Amino acid sequence: MRSLLSLLWVLPFWGTAQPFLENKTYTYEELLSQYKKLDSQNEQATLFEMGPTDSGRKLHLLVLSNEGVSSLEEVKTQAGTKAVLLINNGIHPGESCGIDASLKFAKDLLAEKALPSNVLIAIVPVYNIGGMLNRNAHSRANQLGPEEHGFRGNARNLDLNRDFIKADALNTFSFYSIFHLLKPHVFIDTHTSNGADYQYTITLITPQKDKLNPVLSAYLAEDMEPALYKDMSARGWEMSPYVNVFGTTPDKGMSAFLETPRYASGYAALFNTLGFITETHMLKPYADRVLSTYTFLRTLTAYVSRESEQLKALKKRATAYDQNQAQLAVDWKLDSSRVQTLPFKGYAYTYEESALHNQKRLKYLQDRPQTYEVDYYEHYMATEVASVPEFYVVPQAYKEIPLRLQYNDVQMRPLLRDTLMEVESWYLTDFSFARAPYEGHIPLQQLTAEKRIQKRKFYKGDWLVYTNQPGRRFIVNTLHPTAVDAYLRWNFFDAIFQQKEWFSAYVFEDTAAELLENDPSLKAKYEAWLAGHPNAGAFRSLY
Repeated sequence: MRSLLSLLWVLPFWGTAQPFLENKTYTYEELLSQYKKLDSQNEQATLFEMGPTDSGRKLHLLVLSNEGVSSLEEVKTQAGTKAVLLINNGIHPGESCGIDASLKFAKDLLAEKALPSNVLIAIVPVYNIGGMLNRNAHSRANQLGPEEHGFRGNARNLDLNRDFIKADALNTFSFYSIFHLLKPHVFIDTHTSNGADYQYTITLITPQKDKLNPVLSAYLAEDMEPALYKDMSARGWEMSPYVNVFGTTPDKGMSAFLETPRYASGYAALFNTLGFITETHMLKPYADRVLSTYTFLRTLTAYVSRESEQLKALKKRATAYDQNQAQLAVDWKLDSSRVQTLPFKGYAYTYEESALHNQKRLKYLQDRPQTYEVDYYEHYMATEVASVPEFYVVPQAYKEIPLRLQYNDVQMRPLLRDTLMEVESWYLTDFSFARAPYEGHIPLQQLTAEKRIQKRKFYKGDWLVYTNQPGRRFIVNTLHPTAVDAYLRWNFFDAIFQQKEWFSAYVFEDTAAELLENDPSLKAKYEAWLAGHPNAGAFRSLY
């Protein structure tokens, strides 16, 4: 792998201070000032003030176009004709290498007059503004620089990389607006990784191929991913797949990361956008982490430009493919039956006596690099498959859901009058919630559901959400009750779990006896229940 010193000879230098070379990163004010300068000094760069965030500051978007843009309407027009690359930074501001890399990336493209004519590039300078403002030197205890950095939680202490479906943060609604304005073909979210030690400076999470639209999956596996790995290696930054191991060492085997819709790249996949996550290694020098991320941005841009027509055609084909699918997978698990061998450049390691406790501690030996043949589990299998209905009905009372659907460019139609419809209803027969809060929610985890065909009355103003539209995957993955990140699981329907009416058992017993006498099937079910609950005892009054 190429050293930092040699890279400094070949990478462009734009004449102003680069804090990352001194193990520092920009403050929010410094970063925004740099982007405003780019806007004022370059006709091909426009900085837009977008929607609000939980911090009270507006989200910003830098648009780089060879032709220049002066309005969001022009951005939308060019996004309809060019391949679009959207870069998101600072979702975890303590992982700041992308923040610095993207600024250098934008400056160098402009200074070199190297903007591709067939690609529209959009950069979110920092997504989690509240976290960047909460600057400190200690919350990334295992990370080798920068000296000061932002904090993982946003202004509400939310992890924004778990918020792309539930949308608790104003940041997320603003991101929705950006994403659907641009409709990107390729998306990149920049991070720094924690965990094991190894030789690579940069690792990569690619879209999970077994849950991605098959049109895109084949292209990703056969062309795009191999090309990115090859080109990065040629530029001096050999990559590995994201080292998805915790509490063990990579030589014991590792699996691909499952980026469900709550995550940035998993969300992007619902709209047939190829979303990548860079993960630079915490124990490498900060300057190297920034430069490897910068190099990936240059590599990815060159690829998008080279393949622009193909990427545009594939997105259209993928969207058309979705419209013809009667079923879509909505939850997955690792397929442990499919394994391949991956050469992995790690370090030898040992377990030695701890100086702090009476247990052994893991220690990597960085002076003993070693290549392992690692079992790599790349594949996932569907555990839940939704039969796609013609439409879903969302009662207007659950106003949080239509709002999120509308922000995601989902078209809906209100009922014009009260209507009795025969529909497929889902009833939960068993369920359990998480035992502790997770990102502001107590998610519904395990559930068993059954379908019933029945006639139900809906009311004027209730929403019909038709699935025959470009957001089909998003619609099914949020409204199907057993989807891994369904609105149901994120507590949007929790009121249904609370009983609202009661009765006195001693009053009802005569009625119950009459019902059982007149309904043999009900009586049989009741007697079977009694047999299985011999200690049920007498009815108790609930008053």
